[in-house]
Amino acid sequence: MNILFILVGDEKMPKIYSEEKRQEIKKQLMGTGLELIKHNGLRKMSVEEITKRVGIAQGTFYNFFKSKEMMVYELANEYQERTNHKMEKIIQSKGCLDREDFRELYYGMILKDEDNVYRFLKREDIQILLMRLPSDCLRKMPDTKVEIERILRFVNKKKEKYDLDAIINWIQVMNLTIENKDILVEAGVEKIINSMLENMLNEIF
Repeated sequence: MNILFILVGDEKMPKIYSEEKRQEIKKQLMGTGLELIKHNGLRKMSVEEITKRVGIAQGTFYNFFKSKEMMVYELANEYQERTNHKMEKIIQSKGCLDREDFRELYYGMILKDEDNVYRFLKREDIQILLMRLPSDCLRKMPDTKVEIERILRFVNKKKEKYDLDAIINWIQVMNLTIENKDILVEAGVEKIINSMLENMLNEIF
């Protein structure tokens, strides 16, 4: 059992939650936070609004996360774990990743997956996270080059000599496009991302 303290005025009233209830509340907080980021952005998403929608006292939020930035960090980690699991299932089933698998994974991450919090962050939001997250969290963030090299080990029929720097640059350009999509013509974003995705794939296959 975990004892959480619900703030009422200036008093702390103990409220006991089972581990199951605790996990349920945490899931609600993260889901609500993600929805608010989608609609309002990170800067306008507040702990007050999250807890109001979940139906708990504002101070209770900090029994789950040290800050709203830490909640975003956990959202990103959960998404990365699900993506890794999806990739591992493909590899277990087929023994490798082919061009279409690679395309589907990155198309999902960049344009489709509603649980990828980074899809809904602007460049300035990323900067805020980098400034406010603890240094140990920043050190744990996956290195793009290391991750791509790891994934490429499982790719079937890739070029004998491919340009790793170019692959990484295409990924970064796609990320920058999504982060700054508010200054682009919305109807053309998917088309330009698909074009860049094909260029990245052509560097690999």
